[in-house]
Amino acid sequence: MSLGKKHVLGFSPNGGQLFASVDEQGVLRIWDTETNTLKQEFTPNLQVSGPCTALTWVSVSSSRPKKSRKSLQGYDAAGGRLHIALGTLKGAVVMYSMAEGSIARTLSGDSHDGPVTSIVYDNAGQLYTVGADCRVLVWSLSEQQSIAEWQVGPEKPQNIAYLQKSRALAVGSRQLKVYDIETKELVETFTGHSGEINAISSVACKDGTEFVLTTARMERVICFWKIDKKGKNKASACTLLMEDLAYCLTSEVRNDGQLRVASVTRNGNIHIYLLNADSLSAEKFVKPKVSLQVVSDGADTVEPIVAIAAHFVTDSNRSHEILFGYGSLQQLQFERFTPNYGEKLNVIVRADPKKLYANKKGKEQLGYQAATKVQKPIVSQKTVEYNSALPISQKKVQNEVPMEARLQHLKIHGTKLSGGKLLTQSKTQLLMQALHSKDQAMIQAVLNTRDTEAIQLTLDRLPLEYVSPLVNELSILLQGQHSKVRSALRWLRVLASTHTSVLMSDDKEALREKLSICLGVAEQRMNCLSEALQITGRVNLIISQMKRNADNHLNDGNALVLDEYPDEPIDAPEDTLLAENNWSDLEDQQGSSKSISDDELVADDDLATDDLNADTDSDEPMD
Repeated sequence: MSLGKKHVLGFSPNGGQLFASVDEQGVLRIWDTETNTLKQEFTPNLQVSGPCTALTWVSVSSSRPKKSRKSLQGYDAAGGRLHIALGTLKGAVVMYSMAEGSIARTLSGDSHDGPVTSIVYDNAGQLYTVGADCRVLVWSLSEQQSIAEWQVGPEKPQNIAYLQKSRALAVGSRQLKVYDIETKELVETFTGHSGEINAISSVACKDGTEFVLTTARMERVICFWKIDKKGKNKASACTLLMEDLAYCLTSEVRNDGQLRVASVTRNGNIHIYLLNADSLSAEKFVKPKVSLQVVSDGADTVEPIVAIAAHFVTDSNRSHEILFGYGSLQQLQFERFTPNYGEKLNVIVRADPKKLYANKKGKEQLGYQAATKVQKPIVSQKTVEYNSALPISQKKVQNEVPMEARLQHLKIHGTKLSGGKLLTQSKTQLLMQALHSKDQAMIQAVLNTRDTEAIQLTLDRLPLEYVSPLVNELSILLQGQHSKVRSALRWLRVLASTHTSVLMSDDKEALREKLSICLGVAEQRMNCLSEALQITGRVNLIISQMKRNADNHLNDGNALVLDEYPDEPIDAPEDTLLAENNWSDLEDQQGSSKSISDDELVADDDLATDDLNADTDSDEPMD
């Protein structure tokens, strides 16, 4: 659970005897704060209404049966039946009945075009909701439908608070805007937060002055806003300091006029402030009077326990107590504690709720096993009669096949067209599966496609969330072998022309950084290619020159061929004989440029004599 974001929770109006919360999955849980037990748990129909996104307690007047107050968990102190108004992800508002433990009714009429971000009850039969569509809707519980609406944009509202004395509605986004409920006009605005408001609370003093308390994301302050329905862009009347971000606020005015404020921070501590409403000043920041920290009672190490919510007890007998819950939204423990204001930090040592629930669950499981432990009858297979005529198979059927085995058995060349190409839909699905499972074999098989038309059709059907993983794989291929680089450039060129709007959007900065890496790799390879072409040209020139020199050198028989008559062919037998007979004369005239041994000269003379005899025996005359 992320403690930094807005939490959906609230204490019941009957002195905080019940606590309702909605976790990240949209599941509603209701706890009894006096007995520390989970009373009810409700999972909404995700297809019809969607998860719960906002809640508020509602007390509906009804005839109360004559029973003790402790047995009436579905009623408040005044005898009204308790309900929880839930805003859903699909913009609807439903009423959850504590007595029935289910959805009692769904309010009809116009609903929000998107999730409900906040909901509040005015204790007079009307609900007010704001949603992502920047509208305020007014719901009548008697008519069970929406009866009015108005716009509060352009900033998306996050929280609202109802001001009973001034009959106004405070809407918090980045600014705090106050609207008159009767005229639906904007009467006051406050500025000061740099982020979106994630917690809000309202308090009314005895002199009629009303304040709205807000805290925003990424800010460690609580701002006081004085409501008088006059002016715009007004500053805060007072600022409270915290050691961390807050996600829960509560406030009350005591009988002596003292103002108490409590905030639950992200690190799990509770800060309590004591203020005088008549002497609030915006010149200096106010630090907490006392801080509460809950830790575990482990023997080896002391670990902090996160506080979830806090609530001031309004009972006269418990006027100094604060009710808080600690643990997690699935495993909660509640306690009433009287702070010691003489110390800045009160450390409360308690058992970890996880260990308590684990021990409790273990005991229940052991008891269940002991209760269900029975002796199994011994039956011989020979005496058993089978009513079915089908033969009994001795083989065990294994229905569960691991995902890795399924991916290994996929055949890429299973579905083909007339030309031998893969179907476009199959190739898109294979690419999605390969990118999701990061199977390099499947990725290479799909990216080795050379058909530009098939690549174009595949990328046309590729969902947008797979564009970034595909760019990652292409950047890796660009750093590999030449064949892989060609495939990567082919896919990257089609991808850039197909999903240009996605790559140019403002929220794709990381994707454009990856594309710049691909462009850098391509430019580096182009530089290397130009240098390689220059080296290739030089090497080819050297090889051609070596071939020409080899043609002018001696042949394999070490016979020297001298061309004295360039106008005549060099392969004439007469020229060869003259060159061989005049070998000694040429050697005396030119010098010994080549070192030839005596044995080689004798062998050459013998060879020349044999050739001369052969020519004399022939019929051709000799010059």
